[in-house]
Amino acid sequence: GELVRFVYCTDDGSFAVARLRAEGHGEVTAVGPLGHVTAGQHVQLTGHWTDHPSFGRQFKVESVVVEDPRTVRGIERYLASGAVKGLGRTFARRVVDRFGADTLRVIAETPERLLEVEGIGRKRMEQIRRQWSDSRVQREVMATLRGYGLGAALANRVVERWGERAPAIVAQQPYRLCAEIKGIGFRTADRIARQQGIPRDDPARAEAALIHLVREAESEGHCFLPQGELLRRAGKLDIPADRATEALDRLTTTGVLYAPASIVGDHRPVYAPELAMAEAFVARRLTELRRPPPDDRHLAAARRRIAAAEAALGLSLAGGQRAAVELARTHGLAVITGGPGTGKTTIVRVLVHAAAQADERWLLAAPTGRAAKRLSEATGHDARTIHRLLEFNGRTGQFTRDLDHPLDADGVLVDEASMIDLRLMQSLLRALPDGCSLVLVGDADQLPSVGAGRVLGDIIASGELPVATLHEVYRQAADSGIVRNAWRVNRGQPPISADRDPDGPGRQDFFVIPRREIDKARDTLLEVVTERLPRHGFDALADVQVLTPMHSGPLGTQALNRALQAALNPDGRALVRTDHAGVEHRIREGDRVLQLRNNYDLDIFNGDVGRVIEAGSTGILVDFGPPGDRHEVAITGEALADIDLAYAISVHKSQGSEYPAVVLALHRAHRIMLRRNLLYTAITRARRFACVIGDPWAIATAARVQGGDERWTRLADQLRERGQEWGIRPG
Repeated sequence: GELVRFVYCTDDGSFAVARLRAEGHGEVTAVGPLGHVTAGQHVQLTGHWTDHPSFGRQFKVESVVVEDPRTVRGIERYLASGAVKGLGRTFARRVVDRFGADTLRVIAETPERLLEVEGIGRKRMEQIRRQWSDSRVQREVMATLRGYGLGAALANRVVERWGERAPAIVAQQPYRLCAEIKGIGFRTADRIARQQGIPRDDPARAEAALIHLVREAESEGHCFLPQGELLRRAGKLDIPADRATEALDRLTTTGVLYAPASIVGDHRPVYAPELAMAEAFVARRLTELRRPPPDDRHLAAARRRIAAAEAALGLSLAGGQRAAVELARTHGLAVITGGPGTGKTTIVRVLVHAAAQADERWLLAAPTGRAAKRLSEATGHDARTIHRLLEFNGRTGQFTRDLDHPLDADGVLVDEASMIDLRLMQSLLRALPDGCSLVLVGDADQLPSVGAGRVLGDIIASGELPVATLHEVYRQAADSGIVRNAWRVNRGQPPISADRDPDGPGRQDFFVIPRREIDKARDTLLEVVTERLPRHGFDALADVQVLTPMHSGPLGTQALNRALQAALNPDGRALVRTDHAGVEHRIREGDRVLQLRNNYDLDIFNGDVGRVIEAGSTGILVDFGPPGDRHEVAITGEALADIDLAYAISVHKSQGSEYPAVVLALHRAHRIMLRRNLLYTAITRARRFACVIGDPWAIATAARVQGGDERWTRLADQLRERGQEWGIRPG
């Protein structure tokens, strides 16, 4: 039948709901992988009929064969849909009025006849001709890839990469898919290869597997895989060790992978070349930033500046705090690390003020927008995300600030430095001008960066660079149950309610509520958020953030968001969208929402939280600004896929943020995620109140289990090696 219109389609085209004018059935609803079809095209579908409890009878599509439109109306609808650039609704009608059923043949075979249509000149005609040719190739690739279970977005990438050669490459060299096309993994390419009859001992198969495994390791946070581990993982993909070793030799010889010749055996690191270069550059540049310890004259001058800043701010630094500021004022590179309540913010305020007194230009940054906002509020100076500082160009994927166009700064201070991954640190260091100082401030006990590397931890572990570690918890902070429990967890002890704290009376700002059964834990969490906290002055929508380790499961973000939305905002006007699995999602006016990825065109960033002001049939209007400072953004089309409800978010997503109240769910169902740094990170997100709800075993396990998220990196080793070469010890 003829596809009339789409009711819904995911961004990658892997799932769509469409209305189809089917022969012998009238107009019906079809659901499935239809995203590569265009309205007006004729399709042959195979599948089966189902009865949806809400939407009635539907045809569930298993495979699709796409044909050109057969009717004049279908041709016009197809061209008006935007399938051919240069032919919008108006010109589509004119072309079809002129050529009727011969329209597509004219475009394909004699496109110069389009000049007969009013308003179409030679430039537009050429655009239509090229677009039609390209779309033919794309449709051919779509049909081929759809048979392998790939979506429209991936097919587009294949066409962009290989153009007209794409079908032949996919059929004859399928392993190039996982090597060259982002989003296509080894298993998919391997399945296609089997369908094409390519033997399992083909050398390309082993090479593709190794490339895939090294890339996959980066997504796990590793900078490389030890050779022995790489071969072990290859074995799980049915690649014998001898064949994998031969493939590795070929890949390292040709430079597709990198493994230093100075290290041999199972421990030899195998890198993607760009990560090897990034790690080496970061080690070299950090080492270059070091300076010898200051002489007495420079140290005395720094101390005078610090004392003047203290006086101006009305502060009195403790010994450890003053030593940290001195370190930052007298060294080209300094790391300041410590847990909650140790005075990192006070140190930053004094440091920034001292730099201003010295007429130095310092730039302040943080990995996330929320962390940058907190840094700005604490210092009274402008702070930006690192991406904004380096002027990231979303269209090119590159930073404007680099070795050739460095920052105009005497110093750069970065807060929440534990979140910086290796690639971002490389970009930051590339943008520092000669003579510029760098200060990294963070808590090394929090979760590491999402991206590859463990930069802050490796700098500290190397012992080669100047580090000030803060241990003393100051009196006001020591009165907080949140702070005391963060330190308990860091010692491997489970958190306890404030009223049971043996350390003495303090603020009643921390509670643990034991609930072994999942249903009871969920019900208690809903009660705390919607009833108990509002009775104590917290706004459930604006002040309270629910955290959980995982997205799936009854205590994951997805289930908790649905439950919290139903409890807190059941009646707002809704935008309804369906995900790739056919599950409906409603975003309502008044909902709290989270931006999942950086969108530089819309000026919103990963981790930004906002409130939905309006919800319509095609999009939403969201206010991402802080109270009293509106930042309204209209979100439509593909950008909607990057928006999710934010009543409950993962602990990882909360990094760099603080909330008036945090409610954390922990249960045995989260066992693979139960780690000390996860519990510690969650607790330290709370500013005024924290509550942990769940299984006592899970809470105790999370506090006890250290590690489990180790990463393969050599940054610390390379820093030590370079330190020995330079002969400069940290001052």
